[in-house]
Amino acid sequence: MTLHPGQLKIANSRAKVNILVPANRFGKTTLLAIKHIHRAFYKIGAPAGDTKSWLGTAYLTCALAPHSQQAEVITVMIRQILTSSFPIRKDGKMVTNKCLIEWALIGITESYPMQVKYWNGSVTLVRSTGEDKGKSIAAKAFGYIGYDEAPKSAHLEEEYSTLLIPRLADFSGQLDLVGTPDATSVSNIFYQELFWKGGGDGNPQEDGYFSAEGSALDNPHLPPGYVEETIKMLKGRPELDQVLYGKFVSVGNKVFDNKKVLECAVDMPDYTPFEEGHKYIISIDTAIGEDELVIIVMDWTEKPFKVVRTSGMKGNSQSPQFHLRNIMNIFDEYNVEQTCTIILETFNGESMRYYYDLPTAMRMRTRCFGSGKVAGAPARKSGMNDRKEDILIAGRKLMDDNGIVFSSKLRRLIQQLANYTQDDTKIKQDWVMSFCLGCFYATDGQPKTTTLKPTYVSW
Repeated sequence: MTLHPGQLKIANSRAKVNILVPANRFGKTTLLAIKHIHRAFYKIGAPAGDTKSWLGTAYLTCALAPHSQQAEVITVMIRQILTSSFPIRKDGKMVTNKCLIEWALIGITESYPMQVKYWNGSVTLVRSTGEDKGKSIAAKAFGYIGYDEAPKSAHLEEEYSTLLIPRLADFSGQLDLVGTPDATSVSNIFYQELFWKGGGDGNPQEDGYFSAEGSALDNPHLPPGYVEETIKMLKGRPELDQVLYGKFVSVGNKVFDNKKVLECAVDMPDYTPFEEGHKYIISIDTAIGEDELVIIVMDWTEKPFKVVRTSGMKGNSQSPQFHLRNIMNIFDEYNVEQTCTIILETFNGESMRYYYDLPTAMRMRTRCFGSGKVAGAPARKSGMNDRKEDILIAGRKLMDDNGIVFSSKLRRLIQQLANYTQDDTKIKQDWVMSFCLGCFYATDGQPKTTTLKPTYVSW
């Protein structure tokens, strides 16, 4: 079988990690199946030596997918290719491939746990990560891992650092992450970060990474009229660039644009101590139970504003007194010059209690935002209702205008901003709320006061 030019970009890459954003009908799964066969056939990365020792080397490749149905497709495809039964379009007709190494296939299991055995002792394990986060491949060494539909994983970032990369160490193996971006997936933002590391979207390419977009136009085996029909169906919609040309497009109902979140996540320390002449906002989203009490300190001396310190702990991890002490310590650090303001979320009675438990000096520098009202401590003009939409809009406007930056090490903040939707109550939002509270106060939320001019009278 001959790979088309788009597939060859990934097939010929020598990077440790390859990230492919393919269009529909690009042939991504076919590419992965062929790479498994190629690497297993030659045992790429296995120690060189005499034939006996080489044949005796236990060599594994792993075909991963978030769901078992997608993993099964890889198994079937490998079998079809090695038995000359893979359908391809040639000269307008459907024919099957002609495999020259049919003898290399020794055995195949197409029921769970699926695997393919080759002539030289190599084995391709076919597994899904949805059920156990890939634990079934833990403690094994692989020469190659191909992860189909990786963006659809519910925990790709965790899998990447603790499971995938460590499993490749023994053979200096290669990882291919392949899949169409899914704006509804919690892993979409991490997949986009990896895509950028490989040089995607015009970003500088980092060592060990390679990214490619896979256009359907690269595939010479498309059925007649496919391109024209796709353009007609999706004309004027952003999905067209993704479906036909393999562009990284985030389409969905997210409040914040993924690209803007990543642009604001820069290489800077996740903690910067107090600096003379600077002014600070401490925004607090309170919590009880399993929710997090999140404290974010923002330096708003000049734009871009900077997140200089964060703290996040589950509400039930400590007593309210310990949480309160943490707030007081952070305030004392940044209020050296009396330039620090607290904005406190007060949508419930528990958060109101934090306000009344604060020392008097801190209450004087605290503004409350929420349904709970505190006389003398508003976060906005009198008579205006406090709505969550207002702080979300403030956060989005500030990021859209490149008016704020934060450390790329703040993973929970990045993940929650990228995945936040207003209609999904299951999504964690504590970091979003705290962040947007600070953005709100620094822009639209400063109380509007009227300066009274003195009236002079003659005696």
